[in-house]
Amino acid sequence: MKLFVLHVLFLLIGNWAGAQILINYRDTPPDIDADARDWNSPLYTFKQKAQFVKSPNEVRYAFGFDETNLYGIFKVKDKHLTDLAQDKSGSPRIMYNDAIEFYIDTQNNSSVFMNDDDFQLIMDCTGHLTVFRGGDKFLMKVERSRVPKDTVTAHFVMDYKAKLRGSVNDNSDVDEGYMIEFQVAWAALGVRPKPNECFKIDVCLNDADEFVDIRPLSDEAAIPFYAFQSMEGNNDFGFPNKWPKAILHGQASVWKKIWLALGNAVWGLLGFFLVEASWMIVRLQRSKPLVIREKVVQVVGQKEVNVNKIFVSKATLFVSENLQKDLLPSDLAAYFNVSLRQLQRQFREEADTTPTDLIRKIKLEKAAQLLMTSSKNIAEIAYELGFSDPTYFSRLFKKHFGQTPSKFQDNARAT
Repeated sequence: MKLFVLHVLFLLIGNWAGAQILINYRDTPPDIDADARDWNSPLYTFKQKAQFVKSPNEVRYAFGFDETNLYGIFKVKDKHLTDLAQDKSGSPRIMYNDAIEFYIDTQNNSSVFMNDDDFQLIMDCTGHLTVFRGGDKFLMKVERSRVPKDTVTAHFVMDYKAKLRGSVNDNSDVDEGYMIEFQVAWAALGVRPKPNECFKIDVCLNDADEFVDIRPLSDEAAIPFYAFQSMEGNNDFGFPNKWPKAILHGQASVWKKIWLALGNAVWGLLGFFLVEASWMIVRLQRSKPLVIREKVVQVVGQKEVNVNKIFVSKATLFVSENLQKDLLPSDLAAYFNVSLRQLQRQFREEADTTPTDLIRKIKLEKAAQLLMTSSKNIAEIAYELGFSDPTYFSRLFKKHFGQTPSKFQDNARAT
């Protein structure tokens, strides 16, 4: 109880003195169910100051983190819920719905404009999401584009949930508001979290009340009036130099650290046994003639190699020389001057695999090498190998190697 009171006093003093927003460490992750009962930390609050809305809103919010995810929850009091955008998830127009916008400068290095390591998440009251990433090089050259960014929703993996209390687009009643809760993997943001690390973030409220007849508007229709406001009281945002600072506050408890240490030890032992088992299999295979699934004929003591191996070797060489590109099977087909169907049949007959699997296998094995020898982070390695989404890269890596890139890197450095 004393810690809770001290925490509240710290927040009150911090708000008065312009202190950093606390992103508190969580030993237990919250359930992403738009329910605030598993959030123990005090919530920050800001009230809407717009003069031309029927019912000024109030937003209560909090953030949390652990080694894997960044968490957030927003509780909005809103007496008139609106949903104006016909196009939903992935569309920039969901900003015209009642929604929360969350901004983060992941490297705390942006000035006026959003860089390519800055993100904007728009989550509306009906459960739709649009994600922007800053630093679009083309939009930076367009004078009228004050906030150069591009949507990345289709390649961005996160969990979120929205619940509303009331009826949408009904001016005749009074609503209670809505709740939004989310978690996003640090890997998707290109961040490896550390205690006391600082970011710049912003929380913004989107609200639309001043309509005689509230209804969804077409893509071409102009929004007659709309109220935007950030937690700092700004109504013109998307500019990192105006975002407040936030700090990763706290760390794992003793029990959580013990659990993590045991988990790492288990993974280390498992990795050791897998390596030993693999080496035993290799030694057993070397003691007899080698027959590979790719139908490569290679007899110990002879130099006879089937021509099929030459085809697979050329494909492997081509992929290895173009690792930075987002290669497709059609690129391999063009390289061999064959149709895509013929290429797929050739791979199936000669190597019992697909062009896509070969490309992924080569890139993931190169990624493993870089994770062991390079100082680059996971996101940098993913982009270097032609993956546009670090989260998607992490899923493929775990499926191929049985562990996440960060676990793989930690185990490699520990040995």
